[in-house]
Amino acid sequence: MIDPDDLSYQVRIWKTEVYQGARVTTHTVRWRVEKKPHRQPHGSSAQAEAFRSQLIQAQSKGEGFSISRGLPVGLLRAEMEKKAETREEVTWHDFAVSYVDHKWPDISAKHRGNISFALTMATTALFTTEREMPDPVLLRAALRRFAYSKTFRAGDRPQEVADALQWVSEHSRPISDLQDSSVAKAALQAAIRDLNGKKLVIGSQRRNHGILKAALRYAVDQGLLEQNPIGELEASGSRSIHQVDRRCVVNPKQARSLLDKVREYGYEETERRRGMKSGPRLVAFFGSMYYAALRPEEAVNLHKHDLSLPAPKRETTEEGREVVSYGWGTLYVGEVTPDARPEFTDDGTSRDTRKSPKQRGEGEVRPVPCDPELTRLLWEHMEKFGTDPKGRLFTGIRGGPLATITYRRAWEWAREEALSDAEAASPLARRPYDLRHTCVSTWLNAGVSETLVAQWAGHSVGVLKKIYAKCLVGEEDRAKEQIEEARRRF
Repeated sequence: MIDPDDLSYQVRIWKTEVYQGARVTTHTVRWRVEKKPHRQPHGSSAQAEAFRSQLIQAQSKGEGFSISRGLPVGLLRAEMEKKAETREEVTWHDFAVSYVDHKWPDISAKHRGNISFALTMATTALFTTEREMPDPVLLRAALRRFAYSKTFRAGDRPQEVADALQWVSEHSRPISDLQDSSVAKAALQAAIRDLNGKKLVIGSQRRNHGILKAALRYAVDQGLLEQNPIGELEASGSRSIHQVDRRCVVNPKQARSLLDKVREYGYEETERRRGMKSGPRLVAFFGSMYYAALRPEEAVNLHKHDLSLPAPKRETTEEGREVVSYGWGTLYVGEVTPDARPEFTDDGTSRDTRKSPKQRGEGEVRPVPCDPELTRLLWEHMEKFGTDPKGRLFTGIRGGPLATITYRRAWEWAREEALSDAEAASPLARRPYDLRHTCVSTWLNAGVSETLVAQWAGHSVGVLKKIYAKCLVGEEDRAKEQIEEARRRF
């Protein structure tokens, strides 16, 4: 594809320059497009004059010249057509595999998974035939988990997966077919749908549309397509940032009740398995979300060296009773380990590793204030359970990183036990992540500046306002009072 921004009509062509060497004579055609000089050497005077004549004729016809390459449009097109004739046709599937490998080193496991899903769904619309097609569920799994995963592609695979991928390889359309707008539209429509054929939510539609558009932009850069056939997304709705529902936010009494129930989780099992107590290990983990607004992937990778906590103060009352008090500390959120599918991590484990928290550059840390109550929970946790050899605070009962399924089950159980039937059926604290929402909402409603809350929570101020717009208590009441006051004036 010829970039119009690279074309200019300000061309100056000089006489052929002749260099008489000891063994050969070189005839060099020299010209300039705008301010950029170009040179092309030839072995004979006839060749040089023939090429120079082509440049002069193009200039006389009013053709644009490429600033970067110096050639007129006519010669550029002829060169592209010649390359197209000699180039071996690349299938969409082979291109998709190469695009995954191109993007893989520089993106997170979650983004790898998103690319794999979008390419998988697009691929299902780009077959030359459906005859003898494998089971659709098997085919999508083979593409997503193996073909479009650099981690799993080289490993062992079931024979049925190998057969499915062989079928895809033999029946994938040439990527050049996507120059046809109807073919490109079919691929896009498939990419913005889920496994059941229903359109994804608008945010996911935008994400997959962007992935496919970026992939085809790469195809253009590689000379596989003349231009990108994917335009702007045609989708209704404009909201892509999820706003927190105020109903998911717990009050302090509910939060204390939930954390107390978490502490009890697993005791029935303990009577049969001595020492297998998962609940008490999770209280400070959930507390770090409720009191410090940590994301689960931040809390699960919290290390002792990430804590700056004041030592407990022990005092004795007049009655001789010892009282322990705790102060404000600081948590430093650095390396995080978000949950991920094993096929999209570098080491095949279920957690990805990022060197910095979300919205931060590599190596940066985010300081977060540690509430005195959380200070207490963390000291109690370290005194009772210590850390693993790497200094990690929260681990499974048998050691190793804390599994997502472990804390999710504990939370579901605590919710059922601590909340009423009506509350349990509502959105109230439905996910552990809602504890983070509660903390941020508490900070905002306490009057902490939005800039500081955004810094603590790891958001930009703009995103913070959009996400927590529904959680600012009192704004509606103030608005209603202003409306009543306005009416009383007349």
